Amino acid sequence: MNKGIPYLLAVLVALTLSAGWAAPVLALFEHAATCLGSGGSLDLVRLRCVPTPPVALGWSFWATLAVTSLLVMAVTNRRGLHRR
Repeated sequence: MNKGIPYLLAVLVALTLSAGWAAPVLALFEHAATCLGSGGSLDLVRLRCVPTPPVALGWSFWATLAVTSLLVMAVTNRRGLHRR
């Protein structure tokens, strides 16, 4: 009697997958994978792919670099590391 349970489960899984709900869910995962693979981000509210801006090194990168370098120079000069 227990030998029929795997067959029954297989039939139930086949009926569930063919019910029509699997296709939209799998399409959503495929859309998310292609969006993230192309470098964009997925807006889950609107289900749209939002591309990233093409400029990777914007003004915020250069401003952070300038402030960091000024801080490093100020700290090293105050400690007197360049004195002989």
